[in-house]
Amino acid sequence: MNVGDDSNPDINHQGERIQELLQRIETLSYPGAKELMQECVEALLAFYGHGLSRILKVVREANPEDKKIYPALINDDVIKGLLLIHDLHPSGLETRLRDALDKVRPYLKSHGGDVELISLQKDVARLRLLGTCESCASSAVTLELAIRHAIEQACPDLVHFEVEGPAQNGAVKSKLEPAAVTDWVVIESAQILGEGEWLPVRLGDIRVVICRVNQTFYAYRNRCPACNLPFDAGTLDSGFLSCSRAHRYDLLHAGRSPEISSAHLDPFPLLTEDGTVKVAVTRKRI
Repeated sequence: MNVGDDSNPDINHQGERIQELLQRIETLSYPGAKELMQECVEALLAFYGHGLSRILKVVREANPEDKKIYPALINDDVIKGLLLIHDLHPSGLETRLRDALDKVRPYLKSHGGDVELISLQKDVARLRLLGTCESCASSAVTLELAIRHAIEQACPDLVHFEVEGPAQNGAVKSKLEPAAVTDWVVIESAQILGEGEWLPVRLGDIRVVICRVNQTFYAYRNRCPACNLPFDAGTLDSGFLSCSRAHRYDLLHAGRSPEISSAHLDPFPLLTEDGTVKVAVTRKRI
């Protein structure tokens, strides 16, 4: 179970170390050693689980002016993972799943898509991606990455979820390859952007342009598909990003070109969490 988050590498490292130690315990051949270690781990879990329960009780019964501490506590990514291990989180799986989908829905709609929960049975969810930009081959995969990240953050106890394609085109299962790894990169400079402003950034070897329109952030590949030029010398006006040769793209509608039907910008998943802008970059697993 992942109890860390992308912004806390130390917690992620500790979680990986725990998993490694547990796997080593399973390989012990010394008589009784494995059973003794497992009993020790279970005792430790019970100990801090009881402590977490007491913390929740104290905060829940605190004075009215301290009530804001409780939601901050249960929504903290690290603490949330610990609460879920002990079945102490006050929000059920379906509630957290729906909240995660609601959180990512504005981003999906900005790319011409939406998502609905079809079913949730035995901690396995079936989702349907709706109304994606049909002219953009990467649109469904891009939106699914955003959905995946939101769900992993809110529902680490979800056993599995499957995303189907648009209903009108029939069920299309996830196109994400298991060999792919997604890194969520924090864009610190995005916070300086005002309404109607944009900023070119580099994410390793990838050039991306971050735009802010109607108080919403968008991320696209920094390359005009019509002339292959970057947007560094371009303009952003009324939600349309233009290159230096005046090729325009509608940022609010999946980066489509109003003049060239086959041309569209390549989107990148972007999420805003607690005032932090993060962009997803997918790479092949080494």
